[in-house]
Amino acid sequence: MQPKKLYLIDLAAPAPVRAERFGLTEQTIYECRNRDSVDDRSHTPHRLQTMLTPAQGSIVEKNVAVTLRKTLLVSLDDLLSVVREFLNPHASRSGLDRCLRRHGAGELRLNIC
Repeated sequence: MQPKKLYLIDLAAPAPVRAERFGLTEQTIYECRNRDSVDDRSHTPHRLQTMLTPAQGSIVEKNVAVTLRKTLLVSLDDLLSVVREFLNPHASRSGLDRCLRRHGAGELRLNIC
């Protein structure tokens, strides 16, 4: 396989001849021409996605808010202040309350016992 790859980057033979010989497109030959080595490259993107999508971000926000409520036992207004400061400045009090109720952290009295 190595001689084939060496032939792909060999500049002496024209690209159409090399493409036809190995059943490749000329575009592939042109891409191989600019390579420094004949080794296969990684298929992992060079720039990995490190940002959360809006959907993933909202899931994280919900989990953090519910965990804070259950562990710190803070009031809804205090939790709203924290959520607005650090997670989502557009969070509403009613939306946060619905989220907490949906996840079983709506009432502090039930969480204390």
